[in-house]
Amino acid sequence: MVATHKYRFMRGGIGLAADVSARTEVFASAPTGTLHIHRRLHLRLPAGHVSWKDAAWLSFGTSLHAESLAPADAGHLVIAVESFVYPGADYRAEVAALAIDGWVHQNMGVPACGISVDHDRERHEFTFDWGPGVIPFCDDLPG
Repeated sequence: MVATHKYRFMRGGIGLAADVSARTEVFASAPTGTLHIHRRLHLRLPAGHVSWKDAAWLSFGTSLHAESLAPADAGHLVIAVESFVYPGADYRAEVAALAIDGWVHQNMGVPACGISVDHDRERHEFTFDWGPGVIPFCDDLPG
C-alpha cells in the first residue's frame, strides 16, 4: 500500500516542503534496480526524472534508519518511492532527507531520528541539524 508523508517547515513566510509517496516490498534475494543502503535495506527511486541531489538525500535520510530497518537474517526490505515532489516551496535538496525520515517514522513504526531544519532570517539561509556526530555522506552510518 502506498502511503504519503507531507513534510512542511514554515517560518515567517519562508518555507520548505516535500511530499514523498512510498511503499515497502520484501524480496528473498537482493533486488535489482535499487540503491543498496545497508545490509538488506534498499531504496527504489521513483520512475522518471529524479535529480541526483534528491536521490542522494533520499538515500541519506533512509540510512539514518539503517540499523532499525535492515532485516538481520531473512529477506531484503525495499522502500519503493513512488513519487517525490516539492510543492510550492523553496527548493533545498536536503529536504528529501527530512521527508523520507518522516515517512519512515510515520509508516514503519520506528522513532524519528531527530533531524531538523531552522531558518536564519538575518542571513537568509536554512540550517540543517543532522544530530550529534552525524555528518552527511561520511563513511560511517549514524549510530
